[in-house]
Amino acid sequence: MSVLTQDLFRRLTETPGGPGDEGAVRDLIAGAIHPHVDELSIDRMGNLIALKRGTGDSDLRVAVAAHMDEVVLFVTQIDKDGLLHVARSGGVNARTLLGKTVQVGPDRLPGVISIRPPHMRKSADEAETVPDIDDLVIDIGAADDKAAKAKVKIGQRIAFQTPFRLLSVEAEFDPEAPLPAQGRISGKAFDDRIGCAALIELLGGEAYPFDLYGVFTVQEEIGLRGALAAGYHLQPDVVIILEGTVCADLPGPPGEPQYPTTRLGAGPALTQRDRSLVVHPPMLQHLLRTAEANGIPYQFKHPNIGGTDGAGFAFLRGIPVGIVSTPCRYIHSPVAIADLSDFHNVVALVRASLPGLDNVTGVRKSRKD
Repeated sequence: MSVLTQDLFRRLTETPGGPGDEGAVRDLIAGAIHPHVDELSIDRMGNLIALKRGTGDSDLRVAVAAHMDEVVLFVTQIDKDGLLHVARSGGVNARTLLGKTVQVGPDRLPGVISIRPPHMRKSADEAETVPDIDDLVIDIGAADDKAAKAKVKIGQRIAFQTPFRLLSVEAEFDPEAPLPAQGRISGKAFDDRIGCAALIELLGGEAYPFDLYGVFTVQEEIGLRGALAAGYHLQPDVVIILEGTVCADLPGPPGEPQYPTTRLGAGPALTQRDRSLVVHPPMLQHLLRTAEANGIPYQFKHPNIGGTDGAGFAFLRGIPVGIVSTPCRYIHSPVAIADLSDFHNVVALVRASLPGLDNVTGVRKSRKD
């Protein structure tokens, strides 16, 4: 039975949770997985750590991790007109933001991202210039600074207000049903709530041969802070990272070569290396053999793009890491699109690979004892 309902996935994506402000997401996940794990704890950093005890056939200590935080903005200033000036927390590109709706602070106050209208610019060049984040403001409908300051405080996070939708799916949204097997979905924060959703699924069902730690980390988007703390505390033998990764599979200008980072619908994306980590080669080979043995499609993520919590774990005693990602178009923007077959195959691949981790070269060498 699937742990993940359509409504749980919807709430996972729609709930705001920027770096350092993951509490609402953490509470949602904890409530969903509590019946399926043996222990739940929150470390001093804010990571949610779920222990699913194994059958005792292996004493391996295995962690599967996904980060809860999303890229957001935060309030830096409130001007005399009641407009909120902002900075970014994580890799937000200003080109994707104009006219988008947002939710401000813990009360989720609605607002709209704005800039001076093009027809009010001083020159044609200014009207065509791509705005910087410093040029943007949030309009919450306040008449002046006094009205705005009564509702908003400096430093409060600003998350995108994007509804979850089923795209190209024949069935209607059914809150209690599992996600459909096929079709595409859209919503915000797929990086990395789609990884969190996969981890929730993996924590359901039968026990594994070993104790499995499901680690929902914080502050990945600003420097892998949660992964570093969790790795130091847990000292796992091996880690699998679940991510929502960049997908650049749309056609570019005519005549230009196309080198998509990943493609929607082509299966889980396996990382060989990124900007911060070379994946443990025996771990990568184990994932490849598992995919081929089980008829699970897969693809390789184009190297040297992005980074994940994997580097945070690997920095500690050289813990072997594998990275399995769901390709997502338009990540780090107000809306992303993913293919449901990729998501389900991520879950299937990781679930099938877990029992064989004892045979992966180098896994036990990372032990402190």
